[in-house]
Amino acid sequence: MTLILDTRGLICPLPLLKTKQALKKLSQEEKLQIWVDDKASVADLRLLFKTLKIDLVEEADTPQGYYFLVQQKASTC
Repeated sequence: MTLILDTRGLICPLPLLKTKQALKKLSQEEKLQIWVDDKASVADLRLLFKTLKIDLVEEADTPQGYYFLVQQKASTC
């Protein structure tokens, strides 16, 4: 299942804060699709994914805005 978080129209730090909230609710089976149009938020989100060890599955700069597809890292035992 893929959840969608559309933060287009919001400026920093709101996209980052809303993404953090959404990631807390994300299960191992789910992916989160994030849309932003605030260029300052793009670097912040990349850093957030790295810091929280979130897998960045896909990233694109589209005419509709920046797009990220992320998921929780699979736990290894």
